[in-house]
Amino acid sequence: MNRYKTGLILTLLIVAPVVQADGAATLMSAAFLYAACEETETNEYARGFCDGAIDALYSSMGEWCVPDAVTHGEVKKQVVSVLLNEVPPASRSAMEVVNNAIQQKWPCP
Repeated sequence: MNRYKTGLILTLLIVAPVVQADGAATLMSAAFLYAACEETETNEYARGFCDGAIDALYSSMGEWCVPDAVTHGEVKKQVVSVLLNEVPPASRSAMEVVNNAIQQKWPCP
């Protein structure tokens, strides 16, 4: 990957979470999370952001039906697998993708 692309990705990873509109934090887009998670093999900052964002998002889910025996690593693996399956539209929230990925594998009754 060239330096320009790496610099651009790092800038987006640092700046985007603190962007605010009308004094309220904006929702993270699925496309933004996709970009970070796509770079995890080659960029330790992207890996940390991807893992932390997924942890934060699934920790704030209202309904949690994942069995106790399932590890956090397994949950992250499921989310990343679904997320990286195709580039999500910019209008889709990361929370929606995380919620859907978890519900797909461990649906609530």
